[in-house]
Amino acid sequence: MTDLIEAPARRHTKPDPIGAGFLYHCAPKFADLYRALVECGGRIDMIEYLATHFGSDVEYVAEVNRSLGDPPSTLHCYEYMIGCVDRPDERTIRKLRRMAELANCQYIGEHVGMMGTGERYSGTFLQPFGTDEQTERFIDNLRDLEGVPGCPLTIENQSQVYNQIGPRSICEQVRDIALGADVGILLSLSNFIIAERFVSMDRERELAAIPLDHVWQVHLPLGRAEELNDPGLGLDWRREEQRWANSTLEQLFREPSFRPVSVIFEIEDAGTPSHARPEELRDALDWARELLGAGTEVAVAS
Repeated sequence: MTDLIEAPARRHTKPDPIGAGFLYHCAPKFADLYRALVECGGRIDMIEYLATHFGSDVEYVAEVNRSLGDPPSTLHCYEYMIGCVDRPDERTIRKLRRMAELANCQYIGEHVGMMGTGERYSGTFLQPFGTDEQTERFIDNLRDLEGVPGCPLTIENQSQVYNQIGPRSICEQVRDIALGADVGILLSLSNFIIAERFVSMDRERELAAIPLDHVWQVHLPLGRAEELNDPGLGLDWRREEQRWANSTLEQLFREPSFRPVSVIFEIEDAGTPSHARPEELRDALDWARELLGAGTEVAVAS
């Protein structure tokens, strides 16, 4: 892993901590949850959007962001196609840049994976192979994109893991790409949990590969407690996974080099039929803020 990161890297500049938030889907139940969160005394410092939700109406993201109090945001994105030989067209680039401007976007997160080619969409994230050739492609694409999105790009560890093909595991490839292209990392503990649906993975090895000083954001699941504890639903394993994610985050914060910008909770695919209750989300956000040491106060819309 040496030759790939020997090229002179740009200065890796991480923003100061912003705070905590959640991954927001453009659906009425998320708007309802946000209102209930505010009513029970909760607040967000940052919000994450799925860029694909605004593909047909880019301007709509500004309206949604205003409804949440105009917080800083981050975009969850795959349209920059950082793992592909094919490059996105200019129209897509313009739409994404405009979206970032309208949503007060601080950085964009791209999966270390592939969605297909410019002409054929796979319908899911494809596992990166971890080969030298592919790793170099990721690095070259990210270097070529410097300045194009209008805000920094970060890379996220993949969730679909079927087999280790090349010499690198998922997070070993994330490491080499982050160092080679000098970009931040979105460390998804949620994706570690999802990956176990496909094949067992050595989580300690994966975490050990991540350069913690490059981590900008962390994803954690947040399910509804009463459902996680319901014997009839059989979610004991999922409850343990959430405990693992929380305890792992606390352990990471004990490392001096681990100073992420934000912690984002994923409530849509957190393993429970229903979203976490507003009070649970409020308490989780407060807990994450305490870990971050972030004192950002963001006005929220009532």
